[in-house]
Amino acid sequence: MNLYIVSTMSDSGKTAIVSALLRVLSRRSLHVTPFKAQNMSLNSYPSIEGGEIALAQAMQAYVAGLMPSVHHNPILIKPMTSDRAEYIILGKPRAQLSFNEYLNDDAIRHLAINAVKSSIRRLKDEFDLVVGEGAGSAYEPNLASRDLANFRPAEWLDAGVFVVLDIDRGGSFIQGLGLIKSLPPGWRKLVKGFIINKFRGDEKLLSTAIKWLEKKTGKPVLGVLPYVDDLWLWPEDSMDLRPIGNGPLNIALIAYPYISNFNDVYPLILEDDVTVRIVRDPRELGDPHLIILPGSKNVVASLDWMRRTGMDKELARIRGSAVILGICGGFQAMGKLLSDPYGVEAGIPGDYRGLGFVDTNTIYGIDKVVSLSRAVGLRGELENVGIRGYEIHRGVPQYAGDEPLIMITERNGKTTKQLDGVLREKELIVGITLHDSLGDPNFRSFVLNMARELAGLPRRNSSASSSIELLLSQVDRLASIIEDKLDIDFMVNDN
Repeated sequence: MNLYIVSTMSDSGKTAIVSALLRVLSRRSLHVTPFKAQNMSLNSYPSIEGGEIALAQAMQAYVAGLMPSVHHNPILIKPMTSDRAEYIILGKPRAQLSFNEYLNDDAIRHLAINAVKSSIRRLKDEFDLVVGEGAGSAYEPNLASRDLANFRPAEWLDAGVFVVLDIDRGGSFIQGLGLIKSLPPGWRKLVKGFIINKFRGDEKLLSTAIKWLEKKTGKPVLGVLPYVDDLWLWPEDSMDLRPIGNGPLNIALIAYPYISNFNDVYPLILEDDVTVRIVRDPRELGDPHLIILPGSKNVVASLDWMRRTGMDKELARIRGSAVILGICGGFQAMGKLLSDPYGVEAGIPGDYRGLGFVDTNTIYGIDKVVSLSRAVGLRGELENVGIRGYEIHRGVPQYAGDEPLIMITERNGKTTKQLDGVLREKELIVGITLHDSLGDPNFRSFVLNMARELAGLPRRNSSASSSIELLLSQVDRLASIIEDKLDIDFMVNDN
């Protein structure tokens, strides 16, 4: 029986549970695959086809021993402004619409429905078992007739549905009962049981409530999973932003609006001398040794926020006395000019002023680069050093005085030559378009050693572990818990 994991709310742990289930089931010699019909996230990743999917489903693919595919997440919604988003279907950008327009545009809805159905058919044909994941609340009366994220794809998948109840935030048993009572009879039959997640304490305290829920709904509780607060899985949204470490190397991650792919900093977990702080207010910046300007889905809006809050002045104040690393959108923001003639970045065509920290300009085109990439360093300690990462961007750097840091030599297995990045050694400024560049030990050592020298700390070589190896070690921890606490045999048998 295929599985579909839903919940009564967002951030209940569905993604983590699906990831751990995939790990456990793949170890049982089952050919398993993840699936999330529709995801809203600014964190994305290249698929093997060269398309773009949610980062969470790319993570789940790697956990299952697969390369990420557009069929793991046929619909990705990336918010651009407060009322508009980019709609990516089967890996390709198809429209920039408000959510109301998306719900009522017959052409885009037809495209989206066909994408979900075709992906389900393909995954069912190719795999022993599909582990699907819902989105947000599994049932909302105002959206049920147009559902493309929860029960409708579960129905198309012929899956048993399992409801995750987040007990940490309270009200979980009433929410479980409310969901069952609210569902139409056909969808109610799909629900096979409940999973209680994020519990702190003695499970015996829940026995009365569990029996009550099982009696009221006729559905079993298949396990109680403990609260795990130090698990580092690839993040789905900005609610996953949290500090890292407690070392002497002071690192500030600037959390501006539309921050994306901030999992770029997760490899710093491997470094025991770092502290990564999340900075949302210029008064919190202080005097770090390293500042990271991460990716952004809307660099213009992120720049506007920096100017409105005074973060730009704080960055200018500290410039030259701290290493500043800009990654993708952060690199673009450090330049002089951002030219968006089609309005694909800002939503409105125009030219926009950057921070002016480096002599580069960015030109945004219609076509988006989405690739697993390789590069070679051109300057400093990175000269002739190979670097791996991935690219998701429309902006292309134009050099107006500074020299490029790297040459991108390969995209999705094809040879290319694209100058990228920047290095100002005296001013301690580094820019690069490659996401997950900090996951490359060579690049991570290069940047951190610049900051260590500034802090008076000894240089060191970074761990050779990759981002994916780090991810798998984290999932393995949760998989062992789930295998012990959850009735997986019941879930995978046709009940």
